[in-house]
Amino acid sequence: MNNVFFFIPYNINYLLIENKKKSNKFIYLYNDDYYFCIKVNNSIFINKDTNTIKLSDDSFNNKNKLFNNELNKFLFSWDNLFFNKIKFTGKGFKFKKKINNLFLYFNRAHKCFFIGNNIILKRLSKNKVILLKNNYNHLINDSILIRNIRYNNIFTKRGLRFSRQIIYKKKGKTAAQ
Repeated sequence: MNNVFFFIPYNINYLLIENKKKSNKFIYLYNDDYYFCIKVNNSIFINKDTNTIKLSDDSFNNKNKLFNNELNKFLFSWDNLFFNKIKFTGKGFKFKKKINNLFLYFNRAHKCFFIGNNIILKRLSKNKVILLKNNYNHLINDSILIRNIRYNNIFTKRGLRFSRQIIYKKKGKTAAQ
């Protein structure tokens, strides 16, 4: 028997509704802004002290752990923000931030820009930007899109990178004598 445990944050309310005729159970999760419904056909145990819900499943399903992780991230993202910091290095490189759009000037003939959708951009310094979003997967996709505009060059170490990304430097041609 597999069990799925998930924690409900204290700012989210829950309600268990049972339909005895059809033997269906629904868990409604809600707060002031959002609501979410889960249909459950198996046994449910709710621990009010720790605010956890335990779902017991008789059939073996290897996706229970994935469901548990994704649901926990989803519930956490209702009132919290995830962030990612992007740095760029290079002489003459600059950027402008207008609303939630990022215009990058990299001494190129064509325009490089990123139009943010439901994302908060904050300028930290001359060469640092922080991205804030409540969905972790969308944040990672958006930050990878920005980083792909100008890769970090291994010869000159110029370009866009994540703040804690490891930077590789390629050796130049030197006469070893």
